[in-house]
Amino acid sequence: MIKVFQHIRVSPLAVGIGLLVFFCLLHLGHMPFANSFIQRIDALTYDLRLRLSTESVLNRVPPIVIVDIDEASLQEEGQWPWSRRKLARLVEILNKSGAAVIAFDVTFAEPEENPVDTILANIPSEQSTLQPYLTGLRDALDADQILANVIKDKGIIFGYLFHHDAHFEKGVIKPSNLLWDETIDSLPNGLIMRGYTANLEKLTHNAAHNGFFNVFPDDDGVIRRSPLILEFSGKLYTSLALETVRHYLGAETEPLNIKTQRVGNVDVITHILLAGKSIRTDAVGQINVPFLGKAGLFPYLSASKVLNGKTTTDLTDAIVLIGASAKGLADIRTTPFQPAYPGVEVQATLIHGLLNPEILPFTPEWSDGAIITEMLLLSLLMLWIYPNLKPSQLIFIGTILLLSVILFNIGLWEKWHIAITLFSPVLLVSTTSSFFILHRLLKEHSTRQYIHDVFGQYVPREHIKRLLENRIALNADGERHEMTVLFSDIRSFTAISEHLTTQQLKRFLNHYLTPITAIIFDHQGTIDKYVGDLVMAFWGAPLPDPAHAEHAVLAALAMQTKIQAMQDEFKTLGLKQTVAAGIGINTGEMNVGDMGSEYRRAYTVLGDAVNLGSRLESLTKYYGVGILVSEDTVLQCPTLAFRLIDFVRVKGRNEAVRIYEPVALRQQLTPATNEHLVKHQQALDSYRNGQWKIAQQQLTTLAAENASHAQLYHLYLQRIATHAGQVPDDWDGSFTHHSK
Repeated sequence: MIKVFQHIRVSPLAVGIGLLVFFCLLHLGHMPFANSFIQRIDALTYDLRLRLSTESVLNRVPPIVIVDIDEASLQEEGQWPWSRRKLARLVEILNKSGAAVIAFDVTFAEPEENPVDTILANIPSEQSTLQPYLTGLRDALDADQILANVIKDKGIIFGYLFHHDAHFEKGVIKPSNLLWDETIDSLPNGLIMRGYTANLEKLTHNAAHNGFFNVFPDDDGVIRRSPLILEFSGKLYTSLALETVRHYLGAETEPLNIKTQRVGNVDVITHILLAGKSIRTDAVGQINVPFLGKAGLFPYLSASKVLNGKTTTDLTDAIVLIGASAKGLADIRTTPFQPAYPGVEVQATLIHGLLNPEILPFTPEWSDGAIITEMLLLSLLMLWIYPNLKPSQLIFIGTILLLSVILFNIGLWEKWHIAITLFSPVLLVSTTSSFFILHRLLKEHSTRQYIHDVFGQYVPREHIKRLLENRIALNADGERHEMTVLFSDIRSFTAISEHLTTQQLKRFLNHYLTPITAIIFDHQGTIDKYVGDLVMAFWGAPLPDPAHAEHAVLAALAMQTKIQAMQDEFKTLGLKQTVAAGIGINTGEMNVGDMGSEYRRAYTVLGDAVNLGSRLESLTKYYGVGILVSEDTVLQCPTLAFRLIDFVRVKGRNEAVRIYEPVALRQQLTPATNEHLVKHQQALDSYRNGQWKIAQQQLTTLAAENASHAQLYHLYLQRIATHAGQVPDDWDGSFTHHSK
């Protein structure tokens, strides 16, 4: 899978812009397949925010009291519906207790059977003389009329229920006194009603007003918002909670001022003005129910106790809601706080919110524009800073942005009760951050793979680790800087290989190259190539190495020591002659990089300084020494002692260079070695200064005393003999080599 992704070239900028466009379209609802999922997530985040931030503080002025038709009331007074006479008595008690407004969260759509009609239907015909008497009692015993008479002029608000079903009209609702704002054509289809179940005409006529108590749950069945207005037959009707508040504030005769604002090419509702209070709504006149917690925050009075005088409560200036919490009456709702919440307390909560509009959470008409702007700014910020961050930094910054989005959303809620979606910006930040993290991880994996592919066989593991930790140091495209190059070649390899079988030769080279490579790696070198027995290595790339010259020389000394120690092993592999190697080292400006063709590439070094290193390796046999280094290398190795070998011009270069043989670390020199180096330098100084007679004597002595370097001293003696002891007129102390 990783390899597949590695071959897919993606632009983080293009992906970032694509994600922004995608989530903007998603937020605006242009992707129907995801709308329900998004609404569900938004609903869950709304519930969580409500539960975490809401304080259960109830404003008890005015008091809102619930007279509850609870289980105890049903046991004591009988099953519902109760007689209207009993309800009339309940209204009288509440009115005498000082209730300012009494609202019924129940509907009386069916007339109560008159006892006179029951008697007349069951008396024998021979007792028909009683009929006129009983008929005269009909009005006096009409329970519906009794209730109608009691509620008159007592601030009674009746509730009713709207339906989406057409041709279902039961009872009577008061005519609407609300007028359409001329800019609004109609409410959305979901808020257009086509039928109703209302109260009896005599009750509706004598009531102060009526209002619908419809509260529509979301798709998950949870009540979160409630309409304040609904449309029926082209007119607007108000909710029970709104009518209750209007009546309490004495604004029932005032026109309800519905404010709108143009958003795009449509006019939307923004708020409703009621008795000087500005009630913020959504675009279709709904408010979010301002739940304060679980049920029970409002004071409850059991209806049976009120009827029987078992409770005395001062209801002065109170708003009283008559409703049912008994489970059998099916007025239980699911809210963000609990799954079984009395519907009557939902109405109480709405009334409390309308009286205290500052606590109403609302979704402003500009919320979509704000979310789009927020996502645009977040995307610009992420596209600006993300490309240069490491995965750990991306995770940290992404988390900070995510927390900032959440805290910003919570801040709007806490300070201004603004409820806007959290899902879209959170998902944008999460997805964009995840993409950049994945892209960076894949890129790092690709880089690691590339480093392993390019350098795995040529540099030590420590180099690989440092390259992976510090990618800035890697420049495989090619660069030029000072480095040190080493060439090592087995002397007389052709002669050695002639006496070995193919398998023996293979084993010998593997046996030889493995420790040589290990030594180079141990001294922080990079293997450039193997060409048969030849090993080419360099120091100073791909990672900088301030001591590249010194590391190269120490590696060469260790290589020579190792070769001498392996002589017995070579014999067991079938070699008859002693194995010796010549090593040439040079320091200078070189080009280094991943070079080659589209068919084959290699990380290598090129340049004149590289060629000089190769020439020095070739000269080791001529001088009879194991290692030759240039003066540029010597100058960068202050801790090492060197023996000057010659001042030469190699083939392909006009400029003469001094070449040296490394001896050992200065701290390891013995007095005898120091004495020899002094005599050696004196002899070569005499030779270079043209004091050949003195040089001849010194060189002869050195050759006798140092058999290991006799070949070198004999070369100088031969040069002197060639010129018959006469120094040439153009003498500059150098010697020119005409072969490689």
